[in-house]
Amino acid sequence: MVWEIGALVLIGVVGYLLGSVPTAYLVVRQFARKNIMEWGTGNVGTLNVHRATGSKLLTLTTLGGDVLKGVLAVAVGFSVARAAGLGTDVATATGGILAVVGHNYSVFLRFQGGKGIATALPVLLYIAPILVALWVGVFALTVLATRFLVLGQILGTVAVPIAAYFFFSDSIVSISILALLVFIRHAPRLRNIVNGTEPKLYYKSDKSPDA
Repeated sequence: MVWEIGALVLIGVVGYLLGSVPTAYLVVRQFARKNIMEWGTGNVGTLNVHRATGSKLLTLTTLGGDVLKGVLAVAVGFSVARAAGLGTDVATATGGILAVVGHNYSVFLRFQGGKGIATALPVLLYIAPILVALWVGVFALTVLATRFLVLGQILGTVAVPIAAYFFFSDSIVSISILALLVFIRHAPRLRNIVNGTEPKLYYKSDKSPDA
């Protein structure tokens, strides 16, 4: 029992540290000589890299890095679990969830960070691949209907645990935690939609971070 707890703690710590690597901050600082937290929405994430730099290459590099954090965290969880003789489901979920926590609340940025989608999607892909397709579908339909990116992100995120409740009950806890981590970081923007201050589709680059 102690060995199992120790292995899960190790997986969680490594997952958190992997997730905490601030890809967007490092990419923008290194190649554009800017502090991404002072541009656009102030978010340490993929879309804000484009706002801050206008570079598709740097944007894709950031996206790849943030996705890779989730992939590596799941791989660490799986590998440690196999080596320790543990079940892989709980171990991989632990690594992946803590990677999202690290991305959203990075120890290297005084517990500030991104919103978690890019890091969470590969974790969800491992747990229940069809739910990634559901998220993308709800996101796309919402954006087409409303032209609000953030509303698509929120509704896609809310749809995932609802579907998991009916079709993936064995994984409902880990899926719900992932969704909650993403939802919490996006929910404040709902106020912008209600107040009519949320722009359609995209925030333009601005040195003063938006809400």
